[in-house]
Amino acid sequence: MDQVKMLFIPSSVAIFLIGATALLVIQSLAKLYARSHSRRDVESPASPLLKSTNEKSIPTPIPASLQDDTIPKQPPSEARQLRHYKNLYHKIQNLEHNTSILPEARRELINLLSSTLSTAQQDPSSGILSLPSTFSRSAVDVFLQADNDNTTDAFERYIVRRRAGQPREMFSDREEAKWWLKNAAPVKYVDGSWLGHINKTSTPFELRSITKDAWQVMSEELGDGDLAKNHVYVYEALMREIGCTDLPAGDDEDFIHPRHELNELRVWRAAVAQLLVSLFAHDFLPESLGFNMAYEGLPLHLMKTVEELRELKLNGYYFVLHISIDNADSGHSKMAAEAVCKYIDHIESTQGSEAAQKAWRRVQAGYILAEGLPTTPECASLKRPASEVFPRNPREAQVAAIFAAKAPVAHKLHCSSKLKIGRRSLVDWLEPAAFVDPQWQMDFLDDLAECSPWVRKGNSAGSKLVQELSWEGRMFGSFTEKEMEVLKSWIDGLPDGRAGVYCTFTGRSEDEALTSTLDDIRTDYPVFSTTITPTPDALLDQTPTPPTTSDTPIDPPALLKAPSENTSHHAHFGNTEAVTRLLPLWFASPSLLESFVTVPAKVSNTFGSAIVKLLRAQTGFAEEGDGVAGMDEVSRGEAGEVVGLLELGLRMRERAVAAAGGADDVKGIKDVIEQAEAAGAAVQVEAAEMMLHASMRPMQYRDVLVGMTAAFVALHEQLVEQSEDLAVLASEDRVVLKEIARRERLCLDICEEEIEKDGNGETRSRDYRRGRRVAKGWIEACRQ
Repeated sequence: MDQVKMLFIPSSVAIFLIGATALLVIQSLAKLYARSHSRRDVESPASPLLKSTNEKSIPTPIPASLQDDTIPKQPPSEARQLRHYKNLYHKIQNLEHNTSILPEARRELINLLSSTLSTAQQDPSSGILSLPSTFSRSAVDVFLQADNDNTTDAFERYIVRRRAGQPREMFSDREEAKWWLKNAAPVKYVDGSWLGHINKTSTPFELRSITKDAWQVMSEELGDGDLAKNHVYVYEALMREIGCTDLPAGDDEDFIHPRHELNELRVWRAAVAQLLVSLFAHDFLPESLGFNMAYEGLPLHLMKTVEELRELKLNGYYFVLHISIDNADSGHSKMAAEAVCKYIDHIESTQGSEAAQKAWRRVQAGYILAEGLPTTPECASLKRPASEVFPRNPREAQVAAIFAAKAPVAHKLHCSSKLKIGRRSLVDWLEPAAFVDPQWQMDFLDDLAECSPWVRKGNSAGSKLVQELSWEGRMFGSFTEKEMEVLKSWIDGLPDGRAGVYCTFTGRSEDEALTSTLDDIRTDYPVFSTTITPTPDALLDQTPTPPTTSDTPIDPPALLKAPSENTSHHAHFGNTEAVTRLLPLWFASPSLLESFVTVPAKVSNTFGSAIVKLLRAQTGFAEEGDGVAGMDEVSRGEAGEVVGLLELGLRMRERAVAAAGGADDVKGIKDVIEQAEAAGAAVQVEAAEMMLHASMRPMQYRDVLVGMTAAFVALHEQLVEQSEDLAVLASEDRVVLKEIARRERLCLDICEEEIEKDGNGETRSRDYRRGRRVAKGWIEACRQ
């Protein structure tokens, strides 16, 4: 590799030639860049750091000596990326069996945030970066309305073109449309997953009004528990309709197998981004909200797709559904914007304007992540020539021009070099006749970016190429100072798998962004501890104390003891110890099934849909009707009408504390558990933490978790019937709980029916009874 030092030998002639050639090339590429970006569609490749999987045509003839069949047609890096994203796609959807993937998943999220931000910063006058750095609700409203107007105006121009006889712009014919629909499946099969983890039991109580609004958007993506309206289910039906009958479920390992020929890299990348952005629910909440606000906007390609599928006599209802349900007045677009505004307002009121400004930048980063990742396949017949997509930003144009100018001078100086950059040797890359072609230049820069240690992404100072071109390097003087600055800027903008651009933009430290212990199940998410003592299985195997069966009614604890003959009828002896023991179980119980719905593919069935409805009831959302709630549910929340189990738990606790003559506050479930622990409720604390841990493994403990939920539903039904003197909840709260319990019971009946008719029903029923028996024992132990 020492031959690289001969790459650029300065001489007066060479410098003159280089300067003249560079000027011409830079001017040409600048014009090309401006021309290409004036015609960019919303779903064209958005970033030079996020490569397309499709081959581009090479219009310029390549010398025969370089037309070697042994040279790969596609860069190995793209094949590696495809395998990488498919692997992540499967493992994130089956996280409980692939917990070691979490550090890699976090790095990938940061990488995607940094790379899309880097591209957006090339033109900060457009997009969400054009908004003031200080958050303004009115500015956001104006921006989103303008974006919606621009899209509808563009669609109007599209319709005019089509009526004038212009060809389709999404698909050339019916077969290509079917290919497109099939290859879009990876991203459609995770529809809603960008919000999958956003509203957890461990979410701080003060944020739940915000995360619940966002979760309602995801609930509607899941059909609010109506299977026919579940977006993944609708798309699965479309796949069968177009003949893709062998395509497995999106969470199935077989789905990523090459035999299905789902090889559109940018689709897999966009799908993985959706799975990642809410995975670390507490650490990246503003990014999730920002992503949601962008993703729920109205994209031009969606409306084009509907028009062209109709022309080709293909079912486009999935896409019609998204145009209507995402509307900016009462639909997901409005709901997403409202969640962002509420979040920033909350941060400003609780932490101050500086914290709110930092949170706003993080929202912007999430928005840019969604905007910067095209989600659709690229149809071969309508694919743009390479000359229309390269250079992909001004900085790339400058770097390409520099190397194009130096190639005629330097390429033969490396005939003896064995250095290989990606798919070709250095001397082959620098062939002047080939290097004038934009596709060749793009491939060269893409492969050079992967050539470590010569280029270390995001770290120009640590890159061997920069070191050799600097003072005391063996190629010092080959690049001018300005050329060196361009080269270093390009390297520093490459995604390096570290926090880089993202941290600089948001003000987060690299340690904060990249590192999280995620070891406290009461505050962190996701947590997959291997050192739980006792393990969930060990606790489940214990005989409840007192002994109980799952068939006898639950005898709930009462708030107050009946007065004795010597006490006034106004005085009661407190029984708050029983409530204190109950509280950790109460607050942990809504977690039992919440992780089950984080993967849309796992709930596109009758069993999963019943769980969606059950969670909606527990969260306090209104009962499902024939339509969608949309902003009506957000308005209910603002009016304080969205009261679920957690809110009832807080009221139960307040009632108990008041009865004992005390007063204090709790910020989250951790505080509830610690107070119970201090009061000596060791059994219930252990059980509550076990439930939280078991909930992280919804596939392993599926029917056990449903059985535990059944025990708590029975408790809810019994608490409703308590007399006013002894009730742990006030009368108006018991009315709310009665309605929740009624809806829970209907959903449980469906789950039980599905368990019984399963081919493995006996085993599943045994697990269900096991979970119910154990949870019932924990509840009744509260009375001791």
